[in-house]
Formats: sequence, C-alpha cells, structure tokens
Amino acid sequence: MNYVVRAGDTLNSIAARFGVPVQELIRVNNIAYPYYIYVGQNIYIPVTEPESPASDVERRLRRVENRVDALRADFTRVDDRVDDLTRRVDRLEARVTRLERGTPGPTPTPRPRPTTPPPRPTRPAPTPRT
Repeated sequence: MNYVVRAGDTLNSIAARFGVPVQELIRVNNIAYPYYIYVGQNIYIPVTEPESPASDVERRLRRVENRVDALRADFTRVDDRVDDLTRRVDRLEARVTRLERGTPGPTPTPRPRPTTPPPRPTRPAPTPRT
C-alpha cells in the first residue's frame, strides 16, 4: 500500500499508524540516514495479513512459555543463593557452638605487625643562664 507523507508526519508516527516496524519502513523504501522524509513523498507501507485466531493463541502461548522459562531461571538462581546462605549459617552455628563449649577451633594465623622505626634521640633542653 502507498502512503503520501503529510505535514507533521514522521517515520515513527507512520509506522505506529499502520502497525509496521520503523526499520521495515526504512528498509523497504531505501531511506538513507538521517532518515528524512518530506511532505508529498510516496512511501510504500508493507501490508501484513491479519492474524488468525489460531496464530494469536500460538503467540500468547509462546509468551507464556517464555515467561515460565524466565521464572524457572529466577527460581534456580534464588534456590542456589538459599543453599549458599544455608551452608554459611550452618558454619556459623558450628563456630558458635564451639565457642560456647570452649573447644578451640583452628587457630588463626597471626598477621605480622608493621615494624616501626626506632625513636630518634632527643637533645636535652638547654639550661637557662642566670
């Protein structure tokens, strides 16, 4: 279908009016960057056949399946995080139990302390003359 550009039209408004992707309008009409159109220009609008009810059901079913897949991936991530946190809590509880019993656990390795330079010698204060 052909369309004659009117004042105020943009590629976006034309695409929205006819339900066609903007990139498709640009491609089929060989519109070069910066994608200018002018009043009176003939633009070809690719017409798609209306969807049948069966294809609408298939589209909705695909959307639901994609959402289920995304939720399944989210669940897996959350489940892994819960497992990790459970392991950490178990380790902390074991440490608390050891501390309450007074059972020494593994001794931590002492960290070396930074060495400080020896203090500078100070001169005695001058005695006042009388």
